[in-house]
Amino acid sequence: MSDANYVVEVNETNINDIVQMSARVPVLLDFWADWCEPCKALAPVLDALVTKYQGKFILAKVDTEANPGLCQQLGVRSIPALKLIVQGQLAGELNGAQPASEIEKLLQTVLGDAEGEPEQPDENDFFAQIERARGMGAYDQAIDALQSAIAEDSKEIKYQTLLSEVLMDVERLEDAQQVLDNVTDEKAKAPALARLFFLQEFLCFDSAESLQFRVAQDANDMEARYYLACNCVLAGEAEAAMELLLEIVQKDRSYKDDGARLALLKIFDMLEGKSVVAKYRRRLFANLH
Repeated sequence: MSDANYVVEVNETNINDIVQMSARVPVLLDFWADWCEPCKALAPVLDALVTKYQGKFILAKVDTEANPGLCQQLGVRSIPALKLIVQGQLAGELNGAQPASEIEKLLQTVLGDAEGEPEQPDENDFFAQIERARGMGAYDQAIDALQSAIAEDSKEIKYQTLLSEVLMDVERLEDAQQVLDNVTDEKAKAPALARLFFLQEFLCFDSAESLQFRVAQDANDMEARYYLACNCVLAGEAEAAMELLLEIVQKDRSYKDDGARLALLKIFDMLEGKSVVAKYRRRLFANLH
């Protein structure tokens, strides 16, 4: 990818997407303005770091003149200002024009050193590049890269399962299903199949808010609980989803022909290897017996 793909413009309409992006790749917010001479001096320093780190972080530029409300919300009192966001949280910040060495110190708290990397990307670099593309919303590029990789090595299951995930990102569910149908390793494709299941389940509902209202109003509304759990899974709130599904298991095993228990098992597939799975497996077992 070119350096331009590692730089995004931020405004009040896409800031939430940028914060979500930080779950996949660190985001360095750069607050600047046209009239700010130190900002102009800092710009080429940041551009050089973007080139050096080649997508290990995303530079997200915020025009303070165009986004005063956003600056106030994020506590920006003077510019230039840099804020490093990781997993949706502030991981560090710098104020004023800074030399490259100081900015690198900030970046290296989460990235490590850019020096000493192999010139030729290995397989892990390829997957990391795909994840960065997803984080930036460059889905077409990610799909093209994965399809090319599959054409070269059709036996590599990781390429196919990741392609299905990217297709799901853009709601091409039938295409994602077709890709997964060609994967014979049931265990390898289980997490992707689980996500596809919840996407398909939630298609008939437009609003999580309406489901939350129904849950609050009626303790016996199993449908609202079930579909709110589906939404929670897709929003990355797996524990909240499992709590809702356990309630249904406790109150009405017959709902959707034991659908809550089956949905829990699919979440376990999605979270395979994480400690929280053991906790909820025990709770499910206790409820069933």
